[in-house]
Amino acid sequence: MRFPGRAPADVTEFELIARLTPGLPRNDSVVVGAGDDCAVLEAGLPDRWLLLKTDAVVAGVHFDETARPEQVGHKALARVLSDVAAMAGEPSSAVITLGLPEAYDVGFVEALYTGLNRLAARYGVAVVGGETVPNPERLLVSIALIGWVEKSRLTRRAGAQPGDALFVTGELVGSLAGNTDFEPRLAEARWLVRQRAVHAP
Repeated sequence: MRFPGRAPADVTEFELIARLTPGLPRNDSVVVGAGDDCAVLEAGLPDRWLLLKTDAVVAGVHFDETARPEQVGHKALARVLSDVAAMAGEPSSAVITLGLPEAYDVGFVEALYTGLNRLAARYGVAVVGGETVPNPERLLVSIALIGWVEKSRLTRRAGAQPGDALFVTGELVGSLAGNTDFEPRLAEARWLVRQRAVHAP
């Protein structure tokens, strides 16, 4: 079985996603499946839907050797919190998967969790478990998060309309060069959907 270290040059990330998502199984709980900021699931509640999101940061891709471990943990959680914010939701609980290289620094990992836990506490997120696996080449931190959104407040990417005003609350930067201390805009998103007719995140 051929398993290259890199994707073929003629297939982009979004093209690969487009190939994989049409055949994904669904069931009656799926309100919004793959292709948006979060999956949206029916949980049997009259006023709320469940949000489900996973994201990862990889050494050398999303942060470099100059990043402090606390910043790495903060960024890993902030990314999934930002996706919940994009759908005007509130986060609830997270599980963490660590892919650790052979010669990892225990102190670095502990400090990474310090940054992650600090941000989680600020937004009321419970960290309820996870997994630790070997990843010989480099450090990887993957976070799966659940949250909730009011059915009347859900915003989706497909809602954008011609003539919409575009609001930016932070800097527009790349993954590696980006600010590792950025704040998820959860409060701003909830405020906006209560003040204006927001069509899309």
